[in-house]
Amino acid sequence: MSTAPGRPVSRRALLVGAGSVGAATLLSSIAGCSYFGSDEPPPPTVDLNPAALDPINGLIATTRLHILRLDAAIAADQADAGKLQPLRNDRQQHLDALTAEYARTDPSDPNATAAGATATAAPASGAVALPDSPEAIVSAVRGDAATAQVQFTDAISTASRYRAALYGTIAGSLASHRAVLA
Repeated sequence: MSTAPGRPVSRRALLVGAGSVGAATLLSSIAGCSYFGSDEPPPPTVDLNPAALDPINGLIATTRLHILRLDAAIAADQADAGKLQPLRNDRQQHLDALTAEYARTDPSDPNATAAGATATAAPASGAVALPDSPEAIVSAVRGDAATAQVQFTDAISTASRYRAALYGTIAGSLASHRAVLA
């Protein structure tokens, strides 16, 4: 028996009181309120620059590099040049379509109009290292096609309908290139 002054508290009243305090604490934590405050810094803001996030820039660069490697492969492997030249022509058409799409969607970019105007010209020159044997050269070109196919397939999920169709068409073409080179 308790000897403290005042009314004795029943077990039911104690449990109801404890439950009320627990419910209030739970509600305040859900609402984002805290009795103790927070020293957490606010979350950082991210400036999403649409031009920087546009995957078409990387796809254009990949296509230009693939054309350079195909040019080097055609020059180095005369035996397979007849098989590689149509693939190179396809990749040039892909580059033309990609640069035209980039120029269409971003006409204010001075690089967009320049890229569209020079799309049919040879891509930027550079030394491209290739393996020594013809089989290894074809294997390297097949690897380029596989890598590019994955990049175009991955870009479909975030693209507009028109671009998704363009990327899908190019990915399908690259799949056929891989079959030709197998």
